[in-house]
Amino acid sequence: MAHGVFRIVLAIMLSLPLVAIAYSEAPTQERATCSQARSSCGKQPVCQRRYDACMETGCWTVGLVKRCGYEKR
Repeated sequence: MAHGVFRIVLAIMLSLPLVAIAYSEAPTQERATCSQARSSCGKQPVCQRRYDACMETGCWTVGLVKRCGYEKR
């Protein structure tokens, strides 16, 4: 039983770095831009503030959720 649990945990731990590497090496064309995030947000004034912050930091923040890696185009 312990060996089975250990193997599952080990498999998960080994697969996570591969996911992180794959995202960070994604081509620029596949990453979302700040403009795309703003267009999906809508026409509210808060969307413009989030867009301005995204252009400065590369991160789009909604409440407690912060997603980074946006292109500043």
